[in-house]
Amino acid sequence: MDQALHMLMIPAGDIAALRRFYLEGLGWSPWGPNMPGSFMMRAGTLVIVFVPRDYLAAESGLDLGERSRALNAVFVPEKADVDAQMDRAIAAGAKVTSPIRDRDGGLYSGYFADPEGNGWELVWSPAMRPGADGGLVLSLPPSPGS
Repeated sequence: MDQALHMLMIPAGDIAALRRFYLEGLGWSPWGPNMPGSFMMRAGTLVIVFVPRDYLAAESGLDLGERSRALNAVFVPEKADVDAQMDRAIAAGAKVTSPIRDRDGGLYSGYFADPEGNGWELVWSPAMRPGADGGLVLSLPPSPGS
């Protein structure tokens, strides 16, 4: 998982307000496939995704509670790596919270909680490819009108 693109998934109550704050207020740039009700930004090798709290809780199987909690995600270079990483996590004491499966947007991923209760998603996407620095790069077709 070294040099992988890391994702911080933040459950949010008012995504429209957060979008205005980051994109308009701070001038940050959107990144990646923004799905309805969520938005994504990138800073270096960190991707920050704001998603509805209810959606993230249901998708990940984690109890997010009332306070905001981030969910870590790691993109892996090969689809089989998702299964292999999950097997290693389970062997190390992790608990599967949502099994590996094909998900919206072509993602193949699964969620687990580590022994300390931190949430993780292992992700492979057909849009990911190795970059020149060995990291993963999201290669998407241009948006309409861009």
